[in-house]
Amino acid sequence: MTEEIKQSKLDTELAQRKTAQTCTEKKSIKFTDYAIARHIPSFIDKNNKTLDREIIPFENCGLKGLKLCTYRVSKKKMFFMRYWFNGKSLPFTFGEFRTGYGVRECRLDYMNVLDQCSNNKGLWVKDPKQTIHDSETKITKANIVESQKLTIREVIERICIEGFPKAKKIGNLSAHSIKSLVKYFIGYNWRSRHLIYTENSKGHGKVSFKANEHRRTVKPESWEDLFKKFPPGHGLIKDKRFNPLLETSLYDSDLSKLVIDELNEGIIRKYVDIPKRAFGTKENLLDAISTLWNYSLSNSLFGDVPPKIEFKNIVFKKPEQSNYVGAKYNNLRFSDNEMPIIFNALRERRDKYPFQAEALLFLQFTGRRVPETLKMKPGYVNKDKGVITLNYGITKGRKEEFVDITPPIKLVLDSLEYQLKKPEFQKYRFVDWLFPTTRINSQRLHEDSYVRSEATRLKSLRGCWDNVIKETGIIGSPKMFRKTFSSLAKLTLGTSSKARALTGHEQDSTLDVHYDKTSRETAREYAHQVAEVFNFIKKTG
Repeated sequence: MTEEIKQSKLDTELAQRKTAQTCTEKKSIKFTDYAIARHIPSFIDKNNKTLDREIIPFENCGLKGLKLCTYRVSKKKMFFMRYWFNGKSLPFTFGEFRTGYGVRECRLDYMNVLDQCSNNKGLWVKDPKQTIHDSETKITKANIVESQKLTIREVIERICIEGFPKAKKIGNLSAHSIKSLVKYFIGYNWRSRHLIYTENSKGHGKVSFKANEHRRTVKPESWEDLFKKFPPGHGLIKDKRFNPLLETSLYDSDLSKLVIDELNEGIIRKYVDIPKRAFGTKENLLDAISTLWNYSLSNSLFGDVPPKIEFKNIVFKKPEQSNYVGAKYNNLRFSDNEMPIIFNALRERRDKYPFQAEALLFLQFTGRRVPETLKMKPGYVNKDKGVITLNYGITKGRKEEFVDITPPIKLVLDSLEYQLKKPEFQKYRFVDWLFPTTRINSQRLHEDSYVRSEATRLKSLRGCWDNVIKETGIIGSPKMFRKTFSSLAKLTLGTSSKARALTGHEQDSTLDVHYDKTSRETAREYAHQVAEVFNFIKKTG
C-alpha cells in the first residue's frame, strides 16, 4: 500500500473538492438602509471591463425580483425589479434610495404594486408600469365624487380663505359685496367684528383682521385662526335688534352641516322663507347662497355631473308695503323748486360740513352713484382737458366712464380748493381721495399706506344731509339726486339714449323704468296740456 493511499484512509476530514465554475459568481446585499448606504460597487466585471451600472440582488428580503441598481456616473442607487408580462421581461423602478425613501417605503410600494397587479398565485395579471402610470395621470369617477363631498360650512371657509373670488372673472368681489356676504355667511357673530374691508384701484376687495377690545380678543392671524377662535355656534351676537332663532348666520346654522351636493331648491326655500324674516333679507340671503353655489360650480366641487338649481325659480311673496325705511324714496325725485333750495343749503354748510357738502353738490350736478363718487381720486380730474375720468375699478359697470367739467362741476372743484386752502386742511393735499374725511389721524399722514387707504376717505354723507332736510323740510335722500338728474337729462335731451351718455346706464329700459321719475308738478302740467285736446267741452252747455 502506498503512502498516498495510507494518508487518504487515515484522513478524518471531509474531502474538499473543487467545483467547476460554470457561471459568474453571485453577490448579494442585505435589505437594510445601513447596508445600502455603505455599499460601494467596483463597476468592474470578471473580464476587468468598466460597467456603467451595477445590479445586485437583495439577500433574503422576501420581495421576489427586487434588486439594487447603482449608476457609476451619478452614483444614484435605485430600487428596481424585472417582471414577466405577456412573454417579455420588463424593468420596473420603484424609486431612488435617499433620505425619506428607504427599504420601508420601497417595501410598501412593492406590496401595493403586487396587490394591484397580481393574482393570488403570484402571477402578473396587469402590467405594473402601466397601472402605476394610470394611477398618477387618471382618476376614476368614484374618486371624483368622493373628493368633492364638502359641507356648506367647509365651502364657506374656502371662499373666505381665498378672498371671496369672483365666479366668472379673475379677481375678488368688491368690498361692499364682500361685506354683504360676510353678514349672511358668518355674520350675526363676533367673528365679523374682527374684520376690516378695503379695496384696491381695480375694485377688488380685501379683508384684513383687527383686535376687538370689547371681546378682549387679539388680532386673528388668518381666517383659520378666526374660525378657531369662534367655531360654529360660538360668539353669537345676542342683540335685541336680532332674533337669534331667525338671524343665525349660515355658518352657524344646522344647514351648514349639509353636504353641498345635497342642496336643492326645496331645502333652500325652507331655510330662507321664514314668515317673520323681512323680504329684503330673504332676497339678500338667497343671493348669498347663490354665490356659494356658483363658487362650487366654478371650482368643480360637484364632480363631473353637477346638480342643477334654478335660483330664478325661487321667489318669495312681496309684502303690500315694504318695511325698508328708504323704500318710500324709490319713486320720488326732487322737484324743480327744491333743487335751488338744496343747492343754497349745501353752500351755506360747506364750512360746517367740509367735503360732505361738496360731495352732495357733485351728486346733484352729475347724478352719479354715491359709492363711486366717494371713491374718486384727485388724479381722475384733468382740468386742462375739462374732464373727470372715473376708473373702471369704482364704477358699477366696471368700465371707464367720464364726467365733463361743466360750470356746476367747476364750482364743486373750486369749493374743494377752498377747503384745502384752510390751514387745518392743507395737509390733506397728500390724501389720495377727492373727498377726504375730517376724521383723519394727522400723526399718520406721513405713512404712504395710510393716506392711500380707505380710512382717509368719506364713507357717509348723513351728517350734512340730515342737517339740510331738518332745516329745509325737504323729504328725500342723496340717492334721489340720481333719479332727479336722469329725469332732467331725458326731458332736456329728448331721448333715453342721449341721457344715458351722462348717467352711465347700460340700457335705455333701465333709465326709463327705474330712473325717469316725473314730479307731481310736471305731471300736473302734462295733465292740463293733454286736457286741451278736449276743448270741445267748452262748446257745450
